[in-house]
Amino acid sequence: MARIVIDPGHGGHATIPGDSTWNNAVGPAGTLEKTLTLDLGIAVAERLHAAGHSVLLTRDSDVNLRLRDRAKVARESLADAFVSIHFNGSRGHDAQGSETLVHLNYSTRSAELSLAVQDAVLRATQLDDRNTSFDRRRRIKPQSLGVLNPAYHAANTAACLLEVSFLDRADEEQRLKAPAYRAAIAQAIADGIEAYTGKATTRVPVAVADLGDAIEVAVANEPGINSPEMLLGLDKAEWAAGPDDGTADPDEEVRMPPKAFSQAFVLGNGPAFALLPRDKDWPLLDEFVGFIAALRLDHFQPDEFLEFGGMNGSGKCKGKNDFPPKDLWENIRHTAKMLDAIRADIGAPVRILSCYRAPAYNDCVRGESRSLHMEFNAIDFTCAVGTPETWRRIAAKLRDKHTDFTGGIGVYPERHFVHIDTRRRVANWRGR
Repeated sequence: MARIVIDPGHGGHATIPGDSTWNNAVGPAGTLEKTLTLDLGIAVAERLHAAGHSVLLTRDSDVNLRLRDRAKVARESLADAFVSIHFNGSRGHDAQGSETLVHLNYSTRSAELSLAVQDAVLRATQLDDRNTSFDRRRRIKPQSLGVLNPAYHAANTAACLLEVSFLDRADEEQRLKAPAYRAAIAQAIADGIEAYTGKATTRVPVAVADLGDAIEVAVANEPGINSPEMLLGLDKAEWAAGPDDGTADPDEEVRMPPKAFSQAFVLGNGPAFALLPRDKDWPLLDEFVGFIAALRLDHFQPDEFLEFGGMNGSGKCKGKNDFPPKDLWENIRHTAKMLDAIRADIGAPVRILSCYRAPAYNDCVRGESRSLHMEFNAIDFTCAVGTPETWRRIAAKLRDKHTDFTGGIGVYPERHFVHIDTRRRVANWRGR
């Protein structure tokens, strides 16, 4: 017998700001996602209970719960498996398929649960496998989803989120009106969970995020889209690409992190390399430490903001960088806090690659002539978990929420890093 928690997505009549939306997908004839998820959730729970499992629902009525509180049901019951049920929608109302999502830092347990549920549901829906389109070989689809946040779950809980199908298509809405089709989906979800509980493996505890489902991930991915309603065409707002003022910073000094990068962060977020030049003394070091400490960052130490850059140690640019002048320290305040928030969202150690650049060093590494690194108001960072595109989306989401974070975001996929600054006006760019 397994302990299982089923989470019927959404519910109620009001969105919890910054948390759980009351409803996302809507069928052309008005069928609501929240109604279908509750119907399916109860049916899945009944089937699992009849099979002898201990089953809890996060909701059994039309109410909306915080993402953290949904996961709390699983944590307090020490659940073996947690499955959040949702329906999808697309901006063009022409997408279709079934998909099962895991957290960005997914565990082996969660991956196995995801695949077991996905395979069973595909047999019922007979739709395209959207996990394959994301990763054809492994079929694992990680996303930044708060309800799967392992910090909110018990250590041994496998968690995934199922997007059954795209409700915003008329043909699928019609199919879902048939009790037999819904019953087949419910049985498939139950079968997938049971298939997983027979072969659970060891979980590695991980990370943090705060999006609700695949629709909200799509909102975060789409420039100019600020809500599920906007994405699905349920409001009158105009969609527009975010502004790009063209002031991209080439950051020529940044290189791909070494293969051993992830190992350097196994025990924490601390710097993987010595940051301060051994041949330099800085009389203001203690004062700088006090300044950074006063920012009350959760994830970074003062010396991490004194990264001198990869080309300062050797070659033609050796020794050209320096410590940030005191009159520039205040410029890093909001950028440092933004990075701290990004790190919390990623839920994994982040390494600062470049922060302050002395003008001579910036010239040597062929930095942009107006680079905000010279103003101590820019940070280039990388992470061993996720992709630069994922980090960019998280940064953009945080920038949209906090006026103090208004500034530039540049993504460099080939060199595996993201640039952020808080220049007080929005700028977006993509580098090589």
